[in-house]
Amino acid sequence: MKGMFVNAPNYNNIIAYHGPISLNLTSFVGNYMKESVMADQRVITRIFKVFIELVQNVSNYSAQVNDKLQDEHQKRNGIGWFSIDENETDYKISTGNLISKDHGPILLRNCDQINKMGEEELRELKRQTRKQSSIRDVGAHIGLIHTGLITSNPLDIDISPVDEAHSFFRITAKVNKAINN
Repeated sequence: MKGMFVNAPNYNNIIAYHGPISLNLTSFVGNYMKESVMADQRVITRIFKVFIELVQNVSNYSAQVNDKLQDEHQKRNGIGWFSIDENETDYKISTGNLISKDHGPILLRNCDQINKMGEEELRELKRQTRKQSSIRDVGAHIGLIHTGLITSNPLDIDISPVDEAHSFFRITAKVNKAINN
């Protein structure tokens, strides 16, 4: 599938996975990262938070689902991939999954909006989006806003057509190793 595990030059892979995203897997990888990433604790916390946000979006919104892994805690296990990579200055957390073609323009618009905003504007957008949560499903949008706030870096996204009904969505969030705040 296009865009799967494509690492940028000069990045070292910490972990990569393709398959159903379950609560157990997310927990395991989160613990693995906390133990294997050698960085300032605040950086590790940011990596962990971004990882959780992005893999939850795969699990909850992927157009491909593994119904066999359902349990009482998690009713949906979306299929996709994630990778965490590192270079001298930052970490990149990437995910990719199949989406409904109709969702592509919405994701592009949301990410473009997030990338143009500063911290205070993002906080206000998050508040306004939460208010709309009783009207419509805004979980993925809030997660992307939260990712923008955590990283203070633009979200890098790519949406590629797959067939008449689906596109492939890839997103990368960068967490700086240097802590400024």
